[in-house]
Amino acid sequence: MTPGALTEVFDEFVGRLMCNVTQETLGTMLSSEITAHQFHVLLQLNVTDEPMPINRLAEDLGLSVAATGRNVEKLVQHGMVDRREDATDRRIKNLTITEIGRKTLAESFTDKQREIQAFAERLPVDLRTRLHDVMLEILDQGLIPHNPFFTALKENA
Repeated sequence: MTPGALTEVFDEFVGRLMCNVTQETLGTMLSSEITAHQFHVLLQLNVTDEPMPINRLAEDLGLSVAATGRNVEKLVQHGMVDRREDATDRRIKNLTITEIGRKTLAESFTDKQREIQAFAERLPVDLRTRLHDVMLEILDQGLIPHNPFFTALKENA
């Protein structure tokens, strides 16, 4: 088997698994009234232990400061992000995620976990066992690095 063949099947598998949106998840996404970029802002702020200046957030996200500011503004309006002037330089706006923002991330994560659980329950036991063992072997060998976004989501769920 070639890496290209595996890539093709893996891409289809992950795409179907992660992008298959149930009514419940769709409802959560719509009720939160945030875009994918705003969700990414929440993820980024969720992994920092201290307030983050908006220019650093923009750099981390690969967006302009203006675009990041627009996304942050909506999140501030929804009470998901707190924006405060820096104590030493009032021109700097520091951002932190609020409990509402953490709750929004946790609900999204929980919804996706339920969908994956339902998928796992539909698998025949032998296929579920083989899939489990292969994924565990890959993780145990460290072939996929830890993801701070995922770790933070799990901790807050």
